[in-house]
Amino acid sequence: MADSVLVDGGGVPVEVVFFNVGQGDCTLLWFYDRGTDPATGTGTHAVLIDCGSAAATAPSRNPTGPGADGDAKARMLAHLRTKLDGYLTRLRTPRALDYLVITHPDKDHFNLLQDVLLNNDGELRYTLRKVLYTLEPGDYREAGQTFIRDLLTDPDRLANADGFGVETWPQQTFVPTTPQPLLEGRREGIDSNLYLLGGGWFGPGMDRMSGGSSWDADDYEATSKERIANQSSLVLLLLGEPDPGDAGKRQKVLFMADAEEVNEHVLIGLDRTGEFRRESNLWLKMGHHGSGSSTCDAWLEHLRPDGLFISTGMLAFRGGAGTCNATNIQLRVLPYWRGVRARHGIPLPRVSSGGWWGYGFQNNTGRKPWKIWYQPTKEGVFSTFAVPGFPAGGPITGDPADPGVVPPEPVETANLTAWRGVDWHLTIDHAAPGAYDIRFA
Repeated sequence: MADSVLVDGGGVPVEVVFFNVGQGDCTLLWFYDRGTDPATGTGTHAVLIDCGSAAATAPSRNPTGPGADGDAKARMLAHLRTKLDGYLTRLRTPRALDYLVITHPDKDHFNLLQDVLLNNDGELRYTLRKVLYTLEPGDYREAGQTFIRDLLTDPDRLANADGFGVETWPQQTFVPTTPQPLLEGRREGIDSNLYLLGGGWFGPGMDRMSGGSSWDADDYEATSKERIANQSSLVLLLLGEPDPGDAGKRQKVLFMADAEEVNEHVLIGLDRTGEFRRESNLWLKMGHHGSGSSTCDAWLEHLRPDGLFISTGMLAFRGGAGTCNATNIQLRVLPYWRGVRARHGIPLPRVSSGGWWGYGFQNNTGRKPWKIWYQPTKEGVFSTFAVPGFPAGGPITGDPADPGVVPPEPVETANLTAWRGVDWHLTIDHAAPGAYDIRFA
């Protein structure tokens, strides 16, 4: 199948959709022609980064289609399938993903792929032009199912009689020495593109990986499994078009998967020319769902982000830790980030879907079950785990200079069924290079 044809000189904005999948991760990048409406226009390229969940959160709006009246997971999947179909059927080559990127072998990043990619006959519903993954195919297990293993080792068995299949053999990849552009036919320095920044294992034992061909499987299956998987995350950078009216500066979106602090320090060391740092606007998809293992102070200072996107949900992991929690988000990340914004004169982002919104986090201090807290905000914190319009503790002023920091509201455990997830839509370079739009749906 031929690559999508580009409109020379027309410009290709990008809509980034951070889907609600509860405690998990799923992001769609949809490239389209400037001058068209991203809600109705035709796309040129599409990339799906991960699709998994360890604990579902029902969507904020009632979905339609099969499963729409089921439990939280069924409604979440119905919503996800409907929205993915809505984008992928509007590509120039309908239902063809340029890339499926599976960032690492944690189930909350891949175990929904079977539900969204296959039809009832176990055949692919889309064409996958290229598939990227890290570590070994056997590490991708999902409750006894074999879909990911088949996809990575025998993709032909998933081919559809209607022509949908995997065009290029799935590629195992690790750390590139320099940022690697993924979309073909894009003009360097002119067009938007997606870059692979890193993957592979940065942590202890990296010397045993022998260039990615072998590693200590016993160690992986034992206590180090989760850390090895996280530190193996494929990290991606979306680079927008240069803005001729602002010295050619570009917007950037960083997708960190579950990369940890050690990965962030390695990337800082590699970034000798400031390629990862803010120029126009920089939007950071936080690592590891807002966990304390990621988004260190040095990384925030290096990037200087305009906004923080968090894909998270309600789940207590082994050891009694939540990912997006009060200790990390409220007491460390946000206070430090406010200082970064103040030092570098970074304004609050504009959100088109409302004057304020909110995000949820766990208070994992004291005895479980923990309370879930709701923080109304006007800052650039965009969490898929939120209830827009939930009663909040006090008004937020209309002053755009006011970050809208008010005391968060606790929600008792008995009320957790009231929680819903939202999809955040970030569109960059739509009207012109440097423009952006942020909304939840």
